[in-house]
Amino acid sequence: MAAAIVWTILLTAACLVYPRRPRTAAMLTVCLGAWTGVARLMHWNQPRSPIGFWPAMALGAFWFGLGVFGLVKFRTANARAAHIGYWTAKE
Repeated sequence: MAAAIVWTILLTAACLVYPRRPRTAAMLTVCLGAWTGVARLMHWNQPRSPIGFWPAMALGAFWFGLGVFGLVKFRTANARAAHIGYWTAKE
């Protein structure tokens, strides 16, 4: 149960900070991917988990890869400024 709570907190935090802090959101997404793999490897989740070992590893790799993509995409100040300008523009 604790693994699911941490997972939910990481996902929620990444989604909430994304418009203003894209690199922070990307780092939280990397942490989410790592946490998904660690939680499955350590068997902290319920013994009768509905997701298997390899699907959990694939899900962790997806979140990790998505976070790394975000870190690379927003590595320059111009890219971050354009992103923040898009989200904060008035219609």
